[in-house]
Amino acid sequence: MVIALLTDFGTKDYYVGAVKGAILSINSEVVIVDITHEIPPQDILAASFTLRACYRNFPEKTIFVAVVDPGVGSGRKAILVETRDYFFIAPDNGLLSFIFDAEMNFRVFELTNEKFFAENVSRTFHGRDIFAPIAAHLSNGIQPNEFGVEIESYTRLQIAQPIKIADQTEAAIIHIDHFGNLIINLTKDDLPEKFALEIGGTTINKLRTFFAEAEKGELFMILGSAGFLEIVAFQDSAKKILRVEVGEKIRLRAN
Repeated sequence: MVIALLTDFGTKDYYVGAVKGAILSINSEVVIVDITHEIPPQDILAASFTLRACYRNFPEKTIFVAVVDPGVGSGRKAILVETRDYFFIAPDNGLLSFIFDAEMNFRVFELTNEKFFAENVSRTFHGRDIFAPIAAHLSNGIQPNEFGVEIESYTRLQIAQPIKIADQTEAAIIHIDHFGNLIINLTKDDLPEKFALEIGGTTINKLRTFFAEAEKGELFMILGSAGFLEIVAFQDSAKKILRVEVGEKIRLRAN
């Protein structure tokens, strides 16, 4: 059984180690994988996209523990999501929005059975005291409905969707990666045979199949490994060149 961790905890402090220790204290045989702990602090959208981009690379029945939790200690719910192939444990703050969009069938449970929590639950560290123990007990065969009741109401972020008008589509940047590549809310199915992108005062009309096809510093488009269209610059940062942020509008024009 695999438990995969995604957080904004960083690796300088004790937080990640404490979460792993809590899991291993309950199931010492489980395999723990770090997706990343370098999500920008409190950036729920970045965490949601990152999880969406990689979860299908994991074996069936992997348990994902995703913790970016600015509302820790408040009245926000803690949830477990069961899909056909995977489990996701997270705060109910929209972090699982991309998963809800990607999966056709799923069940959501609110985590309320304190029997499966740590003995002393910190108001500031539910990753260690609630999410980690639940994941460990789940890996030991406890069924999702034993952790709490199934619910129909949960939080979803308003993730920008493409808007098509005649031969143009208004899209948006939904993520910017470590390299400064701009990931856009367009997939292969959204793209006409020939098209160009307009962002600010810049038009980009070259679609490449791999990075080294371009000249150094050249802006171009590529279908990225997560399945979304990206604006990139070979050996440079498209973000820095275009001076844009997540949410920036982009216009796709069919040629």
